Amino acid sequence: MTTVTQAGFNTLLGMGTVFIVLILMSFIIRCFKLIPLIEEIISKKPEVEAEKTKESALPAEDTEIVAVIAAAVAAAEGVATDSFVVRNIKRRV
Repeated sequence: MTTVTQAGFNTLLGMGTVFIVLILMSFIIRCFKLIPLIEEIISKKPEVEAEKTKESALPAEDTEIVAVIAAAVAAAEGVATDSFVVRNIKRRV
């Protein structure tokens, strides 16, 4: 290889490396837009779990059903209704 050919090859290699790094940096900078979205998704998880616990709480109008179920469990187990707590009722169809 001649000196001119070697210089041309070095120039193309150097410029190619610079442009590849610039393209990579622009891609990384564009990914910074995703950071608020990721933080929003992470912060929503506790809210979703809190909503699930609110749904599992028994409404006030279901107190009669809770009393009937508690009495049935107490009768089947042969214990008083004060010895356990009905916390969740799942309806099965």
